[in-house]
Amino acid sequence: MATLHRNIRWIAIAALTFSPVLAMASDPALPTARQVVERYDQALGGRDAIMRHTSSTMKGMLEIPQGPQPQHLPFVFLAHAPFQRVEKTSLPNGAGDVLNAFDGENAWSFDPRSGAQVYDGDEKQSMKRDADFYYAINELSWFKSMETVGAVDFEGKPCFHLHGVNNWGKSNDHFYDRETGLLDGYEFASELGLTHEIFSDYKKIDGVMVPTRQTVKVQIKTGEWVVAETLIFESVTFNDVDPAVFIPLDAVKALLKKQAQ
Repeated sequence: MATLHRNIRWIAIAALTFSPVLAMASDPALPTARQVVERYDQALGGRDAIMRHTSSTMKGMLEIPQGPQPQHLPFVFLAHAPFQRVEKTSLPNGAGDVLNAFDGENAWSFDPRSGAQVYDGDEKQSMKRDADFYYAINELSWFKSMETVGAVDFEGKPCFHLHGVNNWGKSNDHFYDRETGLLDGYEFASELGLTHEIFSDYKKIDGVMVPTRQTVKVQIKTGEWVVAETLIFESVTFNDVDPAVFIPLDAVKALLKKQAQ
């Protein structure tokens, strides 16, 4: 099952060393982080159902609030196990496609307005994590520590609150629904401020529960939360991706060659 991405690269369109994980609960009355994550895997459909798939195609519309009428941009996300992913969003008025990708080795992007870019360091690790096709199963391996810190309401839903520090030192808070076991969202700091990434409208597709709506909200200076973007998944299919689609563009290859010199 393709991972859910945890970055805010899309807003720009509009304008691994394993570490031991401390999977604990700060309150002994709460389930441990490992127990919460294992329950999540079961809620998705179970390990066997997840592992039965090796690739996915997700198509839909990116909605960005802009004035009285939101902007709508079509997107396609292609993913393949173990670490390959291309996210393509089409710009308005036939201006081309913006690509963000991890091809199994390199993290890169391409914008027809500004050209190719190759990523390294923390950004590369973040994009590799987002490309982990079996992230739901591998989740704890991406964290130096993870603990259950409370039972709270997140975006109006009762959740177990897990606080994690990933392998490159960034905090990321997870909220798992206490009733369904499914992931309701993340809270993290982005370049826009405190950010919520919310997953909703789960549907069972080929044996696996998939969130078909992904909303990004940002807390502004007044303390109010405003929607920055919404991803609406109109179709999700599995085991239908040719690995050749992850071959870098010529512009990316040229940049990688230049950087290697």
